[in-house]
Amino acid sequence: MNRKIIMLLALPMAIGFSSSHAAENAAKPAAKPAANVADRSPEAVVNSKCIECHGSGKAHSPRIGDREEWTKRASKGLDGLVLGATRGHHGMPARGGRPDLTDAEFKAAIFYMFAKSVSEPVKK
Repeated sequence: MNRKIIMLLALPMAIGFSSSHAAENAAKPAAKPAANVADRSPEAVVNSKCIECHGSGKAHSPRIGDREEWTKRASKGLDGLVLGATRGHHGMPARGGRPDLTDAEFKAAIFYMFAKSVSEPVKK
């Protein structure tokens, strides 16, 4: 068959598919985000879950404010610290039990806890 004829025959099918597909999607309500993006600041993320363990040192987690423990854990670089937390280790679940966070949100929460720990140490 001639190439032009094939394209002319395929065009109505493509138009019909795309318009029916668009109509289907238009009828569906937009999905709500997991949380308001403005509420997912590093501090909000830490206070929503991380603080449960990192506030008290539960299960040998480094307490927020414990410069020595956070520095020790970050000795191989902050990317290594994030990788370990992403995978989970010891008693910590993978991604700190927050699989809904984006990679950027998760990393920012870890950096937030680290920064709070090395700049504002808590007395033991």
